[in-house]
Amino acid sequence: MLGIVDRLTRAVALYCGGVLLFVLMGIIVVDVTGRYALNRPLYGSLDLSITFLVLIVASSIAYGGRTGAHVTADIFKTLLGARFEWINGIFVKLFAAVITALWCWRLIVTGRTAARLGESTLLLNIPFEPIYFALGVGVGLYSLVLFAEAFVLARTGEVPLLSDESRIAMEQSPEDSRARESRQ
Repeated sequence: MLGIVDRLTRAVALYCGGVLLFVLMGIIVVDVTGRYALNRPLYGSLDLSITFLVLIVASSIAYGGRTGAHVTADIFKTLLGARFEWINGIFVKLFAAVITALWCWRLIVTGRTAARLGESTLLLNIPFEPIYFALGVGVGLYSLVLFAEAFVLARTGEVPLLSDESRIAMEQSPEDSRARESRQ
């Protein structure tokens, strides 16, 4: 169960988020080049930047949860023991999953309201409805992650984190890299 959720969250974050991040980088490069080299900034670059930042967050929030990037406090384990930490972990994950599911639902309702009211960005009139829907999908995926983690925690007593290859590569020392290269 967690394997399917992991594949989905990784694909959404790395492919969708990666493409969106690349596009945002292009927008910023064009805007800065136009602003300082040609004295002609990209029209609506702030609208585009904010929109793409929200979409990047929407595509990566579940992946951040699975890799352990979100802030947690493990103080209860040292004070009250591992059994309490296990029960508390299940409760907190289920509670957070319900809250994020409600948040997802509210984002979709707000997107429909934004469409009815014609809400959009200031300069480019980018409609808010698809942005709210994308954010709702991202938060809904995170809710799914939390439900799956609570289920796995209840069955096995622990939740293995999704390994983040970029973090692993950064933690390896240059000596490890040279030793690995010499073996190949």
